[in-house]
Amino acid sequence: MRAIRMLIHAQKQGILVTPKDIAAWVGISGASTTKLIVRLVDGGHLVRVPHPRDKRTLCIEVTESTALAARGAIGRQHARRFDAAAAMSSEERQAVIRFLEALTEADLPRGVLAAAANTDEEAPNRDVPRKGEP
Repeated sequence: MRAIRMLIHAQKQGILVTPKDIAAWVGISGASTTKLIVRLVDGGHLVRVPHPRDKRTLCIEVTESTALAARGAIGRQHARRFDAAAAMSSEERQAVIRFLEALTEADLPRGVLAAAANTDEEAPNRDVPRKGEP
């Protein structure tokens, strides 16, 4: 599902996705990625398409039917989250907000790590190829 969500997002942005990109995103080996792609292609969830500039490379796209099904599942999941929050009292929600804000604050880089994080923010973004771009 992580791979499918990544593919849906990439396609909406016009970003080309290769098997290597999927492997990096999901955190699995190239061989495992190949097996995953084969199963999802055989199941009608993904299609392989030629890369527009590199004829040796294939890009992977999610099928429209799978994208629709995934969006429906995500929508239902979001509705369940909303229901869980709506069932809480205002005081309970405020306690959860304070807790999550404290966790976020606790995870912020400090000292040398904070300085390194600020340097990373200034680094230029990697160019990502988009459909139709040279």
